[in-house]
Amino acid sequence: MNEEIPIYVRLEGREEEWKILVEGDGPWILHLESSNGVEISKAADNVFSALQEMRATLAQRDITLCCNGARVDVRPSPQSASYGAWMVYVLHMWRPPTVRDLVPTFGYCADRIGSVEEQDAYWERHLARRKSWVNFVNPLWWIYLFTASWGKPKKGRVP
Repeated sequence: MNEEIPIYVRLEGREEEWKILVEGDGPWILHLESSNGVEISKAADNVFSALQEMRATLAQRDITLCCNGARVDVRPSPQSASYGAWMVYVLHMWRPPTVRDLVPTFGYCADRIGSVEEQDAYWERHLARRKSWVNFVNPLWWIYLFTASWGKPKKGRVP
């Protein structure tokens, strides 16, 4: 599978539109291209992991990707990761992730962007809070969990 995806990049205080070329069908290879040519290439088992590796390298050059995969509060589910992680869940500390929290990994997002370390730290806090006994005795948590399937995933750009 080869696909070209437009992506916004924050560089020196301004946003530019670059493109990401996605190659393969596992392992996935991402090529980030600017108007000057290929900037960086990374490979991983899914596009989210490759994007994380790419972001860590780009951070050294003060380049920030403006996409949902770069948000601090997102992570793919294990099933999504096994299919390439094209969709990620927006994680909330106070409720379980549901289908309404799915966003495209390469969809535009200008806020809540953070480093890979911040993203991993948020994930660890989310996992620790998920195991809390408060979730099991909170009736609102259960109501939200059982009514969550009534929604649909978000499409396109997410503010």
